[in-house]
Amino acid sequence: MSKDLTHSPSEEQTLSSRGYRLIKKLGEGSYAKVYLAEFKNATGPDGNADRRPNNQLACKIVDTSKAPKDFVRKFLPRELEILIKLNHPHIIHVHSIFQRKAKYFIFMRFAENGDLLEFILKKGSISEAQARVWLRQLALGIQYLHDMDIAHRDLKCENALITSNYNVKLADFGFARYTIDSHGKRITSETYCGSLSYAAPEILRGMPYHPKIADLWSVGVIIYIMLNKAMPFDDTNIKRLYEQQSNKRWRFRAKVIDLLSDQVKKLVAHLLEPDITKRWRIEQVLNSDWLAMDPRLMQLNTAEQAAMQHAQEERKKHIEAGKKTNTPSSKPKKKDSKDENITMLKDPKLFEDAITKTGISTPGMVTNDYD
Repeated sequence: MSKDLTHSPSEEQTLSSRGYRLIKKLGEGSYAKVYLAEFKNATGPDGNADRRPNNQLACKIVDTSKAPKDFVRKFLPRELEILIKLNHPHIIHVHSIFQRKAKYFIFMRFAENGDLLEFILKKGSISEAQARVWLRQLALGIQYLHDMDIAHRDLKCENALITSNYNVKLADFGFARYTIDSHGKRITSETYCGSLSYAAPEILRGMPYHPKIADLWSVGVIIYIMLNKAMPFDDTNIKRLYEQQSNKRWRFRAKVIDLLSDQVKKLVAHLLEPDITKRWRIEQVLNSDWLAMDPRLMQLNTAEQAAMQHAQEERKKHIEAGKKTNTPSSKPKKKDSKDENITMLKDPKLFEDAITKTGISTPGMVTNDYD
């Protein structure tokens, strides 16, 4: 067993009986670890031992014994509920989920080329043509979620994974949640979720916000980083960050500004828009002049069309399930429809505390460089 693997023999036996073997640790957080794994069916289609090549997977192991109660009670069940419903070509595919004692094992597709941030740090800023393809893939994945009334709430370069064929897939739904309640009423959030560098100004204010709209601000940050290999704002001080966001004090780097099209500059400006009534929605991104510069990107393939239909069906199921749990004879309970999190954000100091308590960090390797 590798020194990175610290599972008990019984855990290893459980994994083996299901056809899984952990190879090495890829990373870890406060109460979750991610491993490279391989999967091999115990038996093949003919009932004999399966001798097909092993499939590499990523395995996220969540240890609830080390996690905060709020996470175990609310965030983890939300994530698992959402994960089992997702089926989109631009969202990371979940292979299986099972629980053993205090641990949850989530097996999903392994992204051979790492995440988008790693790629940018190694290769430099991304060409408009490549950024256009990847942005479309991410936007279609986000549209799928939003059509199901799900907000991701942690969109960032680290959660955009790159496969062996250099396609991007959206990942990590630990902060995802439904944006409507069981009555179909829109729910606002009033707590910090995600990473500071990608957080919309309405989140920094500590006021109730619409998570779908906040997702679109994060999309703008992602596009900016892809094209600039830099952050649009200085996130070393929260008050200064909010002031820069609110006053639109950002610009493209001098070394790329003259190389970029007017269409992408317009798109980023509409996404890094502090006024939520003016910020573009995901449909406007997908119908933008920038994506239309490559006509091939304006057509959905068969898998993308099927996913859109799936989203509509899942949304109907979610609403119908809510109706069944709210019979006319039952008196509705008074309930706060606002979101909750580990730390409420009422002032910048609490915001800083939230970053520490939730283990959230900013991608400091990408600097705010305006040379």
